[in-house]
Amino acid sequence: MNMVSGGLLRTTDASRATPEAVFDLIAANTPLRRVTTPEEAADAVLFFASPWARAVTGQNLIVDGGLVFG
Repeated sequence: MNMVSGGLLRTTDASRATPEAVFDLIAANTPLRRVTTPEEAADAVLFFASPWARAVTGQNLIVDGGLVFG
């Protein structure tokens, strides 16, 4: 089993109430200097569902623009 972990995503039902200042803070502390989108998280899910990931198992792909790394 594989999984995709997203950080704060811009914009979902859950993050709609998040103040703009929080998005700005996250972007400022992320190597990509922006907040990840739901579409970018979906791209990672699509990768896991594709033939390119046929030998990938037991992985957690963090899709947060490098926030955890940064």
